Amino acid sequence: MTTADVRVPAADARALADVRTCAEDVLYLLGAHGVEVLFLNPGTDSAPIQEAAATLAGRGVPLPRVVGCSFEAVALAAAHGYWQATGRPQAVWVHVDAGTQNLGAMVHNVLRDRAGVVVLAGRTPYGEAADDPGGRDTAIHWAQDVPDQAGIVRGYAKWTAELVRPEDAPRVVGRAVQVAGGGIPGLAYLTISRDVLMEPAAPPGRRRLDGWARPHPPALAPAAVREIADLVAGASRPVLVTTRIGRRPGGAAAVARFVEVAAVPVVGRPEALNVPSDHPLARTRPEDAALLLEQADVVVVVEADVPWIPRGTRLAPGARVVHIDPDPLHASMPLWTYPVDVSATADGDVALAQLADALEERRPESGAAWEERRARLALAGAARRGATPGATAGTAGGEGTRRLRPAEVLAVLAEVLGPEDIVVEEAVTNVGNVAVHLPRSLPGTLASAGGPGLGWALGASVGIRMARPDRRVVAVVGDGSFMFAVPTAALCLAAEAEAPFVTVILDNDGYRASRMPVFSLFPEGRSAAAGEAIGTRFRRPPDFAAVAEACGALGRTVEDETGLRKALEDAFDAVAGGRSAVVDARIERG
Repeated sequence: MTTADVRVPAADARALADVRTCAEDVLYLLGAHGVEVLFLNPGTDSAPIQEAAATLAGRGVPLPRVVGCSFEAVALAAAHGYWQATGRPQAVWVHVDAGTQNLGAMVHNVLRDRAGVVVLAGRTPYGEAADDPGGRDTAIHWAQDVPDQAGIVRGYAKWTAELVRPEDAPRVVGRAVQVAGGGIPGLAYLTISRDVLMEPAAPPGRRRLDGWARPHPPALAPAAVREIADLVAGASRPVLVTTRIGRRPGGAAAVARFVEVAAVPVVGRPEALNVPSDHPLARTRPEDAALLLEQADVVVVVEADVPWIPRGTRLAPGARVVHIDPDPLHASMPLWTYPVDVSATADGDVALAQLADALEERRPESGAAWEERRARLALAGAARRGATPGATAGTAGGEGTRRLRPAEVLAVLAEVLGPEDIVVEEAVTNVGNVAVHLPRSLPGTLASAGGPGLGWALGASVGIRMARPDRRVVAVVGDGSFMFAVPTAALCLAAEAEAPFVTVILDNDGYRASRMPVFSLFPEGRSAAAGEAIGTRFRRPPDFAAVAEACGALGRTVEDETGLRKALEDAFDAVAGGRSAVVDARIERG
């Protein structure tokens, strides 16, 4: 065992630990507050933390597992994935301002997904004298001294602070973990200079570990329950829109009970397993969702930041919109202006459980109408399931061969997957295909970034696998998002953490998501006429399978149906043997 991967069995967090420096205190306190993993990207400022990890392990003092990461964005994605799998905040160490900047778009994902993460960032030492322990001793310590390091993330962080006195470490670390995981979870950003980390630890009498309670989730007020239940009970065509409620342990069950009581169909981009794909009231096809929304007289939006795209979906005149969310005003989105008639602050799973109870009481007078609606939805669902799945016509792949369609790749993957395997989705323009052709039935078996930052899935897969070592994890990504994910760093982290996973690349030779708007906005333009948009095609892409092999993972490239299943089976065999695997499926270009 090395200092890059230190793990000590947990002990009673209330015991007074044998800690002697501020750095040791910080590590001990993180573990005592439930942080299980510190994803560490080291620099000149992290030396006290690295030494503290080795020292505490030698003394048998409990601390988080410390895993070395070669790139900061991958580390944050891993911590984010771990949060999704457990609901417990993990920690990331980054190197001053430059390391903070390298967190990149993963910070945006944490904000939008409301993920609890603690980011610890070094900052340039204060001391300059020769006898200042941990003081400045290299030119970079002046170059990296910036006026507002926390300002790099301030617009995305829930909380920022600096630890300036070792005696405050118990208060500051306890507060960081409490804020990251409590209420509406988010990013807690804490800076610490290395000279402070080298000072003596706070006296044991100051090490308070109790009294850091996190708020219970908010529930609907009784009046709101009555008003919303009345609307749903009296509606002819109600619909539920949700995207992330399945993140919580009871979220999928709450959705299922609510929709089953009153026969309400469910739509929304599946950022989590909100309801089983084969549930009779689930509508996964975008065209089905749009039709239901346009016909609805009551739309119940629960934890869905973007419930529909107004440009393409218009609600029926007189439709009533109910919006339930822990932050229903979405103040961090300056122009969130969806029409809302009833707004309520509550966690979605709590609110839906309340509404299901209230609707159950109304069953005697409304049950017949609900059964009629259930029958109508069942007929529509049967017709939908009997229709031929939509697929774009094949595109020539060279020498007359047809390249794979996304639906074909996903259908074979669905046959290879087990019900408990976890799919980590970052398929971008193929997200609709994933929803339709890669069904999931068990809660917690689908994960996505919940935000706009590409490059999340690979690092997140490592974090999820670390949190769920008994589960197989497969990331489904586009070729663009694969490269955004810094695959060398992600595969290196998977090996270091002993958390192998499978990556399936839906490889269409470029940024289709950036090509489509050019054609849409300029349908008569030169780009549309040529079928190309500048900067969106990879003319000499890397050999992704070779990249995987260079990182010690299994790499396979598949260009047609022949060998696809074998490549996927080989990939899962590799994971069973402790290696990650990458299957590059060359799909139609689009």
